[in-house]
Amino acid sequence: MDFQLLMVLRDYLTIEHHVPGRIRIKFAMKLLADPRAQELKNKAGDTPPPCIYSTKVNLFTRSVIIEYDPEIIIPEKLQEALTTADPERFDELAAEFEAIMAA
Repeated sequence: MDFQLLMVLRDYLTIEHHVPGRIRIKFAMKLLADPRAQELKNKAGDTPPPCIYSTKVNLFTRSVIIEYDPEIIIPEKLQEALTTADPERFDELAAEFEAIMAA
């Protein structure tokens, strides 16, 4: 997953609901018009790492549900990565997640 791209596009995202192991993210319709979002769409068909159990996109509700292993992806860090306004903290979290996804 390209966390730097996610950082750029996260202005379009809002966490709707999050419990350990499952997060629902709402996205603004403007996301679909952003050419950078096409990169995420192209990567959506890639095989997810073992710590991601499933992803479901619902265009009607403008939401994405991601089910993940909360023992590997720390829920609080995922929440922070999607909400922090501090670019340096995001870079730290992105590096952690990229290492997890590569393992």
